[in-house]
Parts: sequence; structure tokens; C-alpha cells
Amino acid sequence: MKNKSNIARNWKNPRVIRNAAARQVAASLQLGTRLRRKAAAGWAIGTFLIELPSPATLTTLSLAGFDFVVLDMEHSAIDCSTLEPLILAAQAAGLAALVRTWGEDSDLIGKVLDMGAHGVMVPHVESAESARAVVDQARFPPRGQRGFSPLTKFESLGHPLRALDDSTFVIVQIEGRQALQQVSRIAAVPGIDAVFVGPYDLALSLGVAPGSPQVLAAATRMARSVPRGVSLGIYIDDPAKCAAWIARRFAVQCVSFDGRMLSDGARRVIDQAKRSKR
Repeated sequence: MKNKSNIARNWKNPRVIRNAAARQVAASLQLGTRLRRKAAAGWAIGTFLIELPSPATLTTLSLAGFDFVVLDMEHSAIDCSTLEPLILAAQAAGLAALVRTWGEDSDLIGKVLDMGAHGVMVPHVESAESARAVVDQARFPPRGQRGFSPLTKFESLGHPLRALDDSTFVIVQIEGRQALQQVSRIAAVPGIDAVFVGPYDLALSLGVAPGSPQVLAAATRMARSVPRGVSLGIYIDDPAKCAAWIARRFAVQCVSFDGRMLSDGARRVIDQAKRSKR
């Protein structure tokens, strides 16, 4: 008897298109595979799109050399009507696009993946049960329960269930005391690619100021509880600290965010202009 899981994964798309355009679309849909390779190799550098959600911003971030971008629905005005053009712009720029949802909404995770997102970052995951629910919504059977719709863009893929599942990058965020205590069980859930420290919310949960030594200590302890097969991630304000976090195994790094980088760059321009007058 054939393995049912292999039957699902190896289903051949009877409507597959094989031409140059299909190869380009297929490659754009599977950028998450490259992100997974970079994370496994020790470093994938990304950033958040929060305040300047436009296709031009995504092109700029790709040209700057970022490996991925997190389209943030939790803290921005991005909604489903504005999300898909951003995903398409990221695909066109060769930039892996993850979507930070505003929770474990079963409709939202599958919806953003159907739009073409290369993965999700789910905030405030506090338990293995919550992590399992995320996987259920992000992965096709047998690993999860994500539904499949034979959308036109998926006609670029000969084995769409396998290709999409293998290229979807799933991150859960660790942001509270309870999550710290459960991190080994959360990381052990099959289908989780990375656990990601949200240092600001974690600081608030610990009752300390952001950037406090307690947050660094908690993240360092957490790293010891996560198996090697699961990547560690963290948000970093100061890019000069990237190497120090890599040394602690935090390979999936979101460094700064769109509005802050514009602000920092604009101030540098003004400072240089003023110095030129002296």
C-alpha cells in the first residue's frame, strides 16, 4: 500500500505549464527555499516593512542586499487589500516575503500564503499547542491542514503541494514569560522553521526596559533549549551587533525597519550637508 503522505506530496498538477514564464513564476513562489538555506548556513538578514509599505520600498530593500522582508500586519496599516501588491513586488524583486500576522487566525495564515507569501511570522506564541495550530494552518497534509486551491499561479508548479510546502518558512515569536518556559516544547513541534525573540514585548513581559541585560540573558538561555534543526531569530536595532547574535546561534535576523532606516539616512544627509558648510 502506498504511503498516503507521499501521495499527497507527490500529486502531479494536470494543468502544469512549462515555458519560460512558468519557470519565472515558479522561482518567485519558492524564494522561501533560499531563505531556509541561508538560515541553515548561519545567517539570513531581513527587516520589517511597517511604516512605508510600497513596492518601491521593497525594490530598494532588495537592491540593498536584504535576504527577506517581514510585511508587518500586526503594527501597521497593511491589510489584505494592500498586502498582495506588496507580496508581488517582493517576488518581482527576488526578495523573500514573510507576513507577520496579528495572531493565529486560521483564515489569515492560509490566505496570505495563497497570496504568494513565502512564509509567516506569528506573534505571541505561548505554547506547543499554539505552535501546532500555526503549523496546521501553514502546512499541507500530512504535516498540517492547510487547504489547497488550484490558483492560476500554481500552474507553474509540477508538484505544487510539495513545492509550496517545502518553500514555506514558518516562524513563531517568543515574547512572554510563559513562552520562555515552553520554548523547548514549542521548538520541537514538527514544521516550525524558526523561533524568533521579540525583544521589546519580551522586555515588557519581564517587567524590564527594552535593551536590558535581562532580555539578553533570557535570549541566551532560550538558545540552549532550541535544537540545532530549528533556527533562532531576533530583532536587532543596531546592525553592529549582528555578529554577536550570530555567535549566539541567532541566524534569522530582522535588522531595523523601513521608517527607522529612512529616518537615520535622512539625518545623516542633513548632518553631512551642515558639516560641509563649516
